[in-house]
Amino acid sequence: MRIACAPGKVILSGEHAVVYGAPALALAVDRHMRVFYEPDRLPRLSWHAQERTHVLGLDKFAALRRRLDSHFERYLRGELSITDILKKPAELAFYAVDMARLVSGLDAIPRGSVKIDSDIPIGAGMGSSAALIAALLKLFGHIDSDDELVRQVHHCERLQHGRGSLIDAATVCLGGLVRLRDGEYSRQTLSETGLGEGWFWVFTGTPAASTGACVEQVRRGFEHSSIWSEFSELTTRFETALSEGQPLCELVRANHHLLSRLGVVPAPLQRFAEQVEQHGGAAKIAGAGSVSGDSGGLMLVWLPEGTPAQLNMPYDWHWGELKEDSQGVRLLDDQG
Repeated sequence: MRIACAPGKVILSGEHAVVYGAPALALAVDRHMRVFYEPDRLPRLSWHAQERTHVLGLDKFAALRRRLDSHFERYLRGELSITDILKKPAELAFYAVDMARLVSGLDAIPRGSVKIDSDIPIGAGMGSSAALIAALLKLFGHIDSDDELVRQVHHCERLQHGRGSLIDAATVCLGGLVRLRDGEYSRQTLSETGLGEGWFWVFTGTPAASTGACVEQVRRGFEHSSIWSEFSELTTRFETALSEGQPLCELVRANHHLLSRLGVVPAPLQRFAEQVEQHGGAAKIAGAGSVSGDSGGLMLVWLPEGTPAQLNMPYDWHWGELKEDSQGVRLLDDQG
């Protein structure tokens, strides 16, 4: 059995704005997507996830890839919405497996069984799709260059997120702290203490609107807005504060208020952020948020003392300490 593992990610600053050329900072975190591959002789690849099994014959992969590429071109022309490209999530996995073969110059599609084990919340803005794709490309491809791996993860991910940025792909591939601006990414160094004490992630539930839908609605309302220069200045200040060990509370608060202006912070998250601020802390969405419903995916939270459990939080929200994953995608085992 062969196993690949990729971390999740949390955007510290710059979500949405990064699509418009502003900088963004993201941190790989110790929530992981693990993909297990057991080869066999049957002429198909089976995909096991969430108590469901999907099977695709080896002779069907090329047709699936062509159909999804064609659908994406129709999306770019405005003929399809982003949610019309994939019929089911397993198609993204099969597409990534075939891309691993193509970019690696391999002749055969792998036969066997693929299973996943993930503690990255789906639809939370923690990069679950990018982590899955990165793990599959690492498992089934031979891509030695980090830059090429990031590019291919982003290429596959476009089927789900449309015109999204490289931030998810770069962070899950490289690990640690990653900065992105104008399509150029670089790995940054955190101090030995990292972000410091009191940092948490809070998952508020899977958003009603997909990341792609949020990106599109923000584009329609703010594509030519001056708000992106405000985001840019704020993220630059955030990066300076991280490198110099300065407090980040006020910067997180300011980021939250900018995101609220975009309309991507649902009302329950607004109320929770206000509660955190009343306790001397700061909170913001860490991802696309949502343009509908009461759930907004992930929030980044800093508290001067205590934990989110001591706040008045909806019963179905859950949280964890924010810890860094410094490695990025990797193979855990190779026994054949």
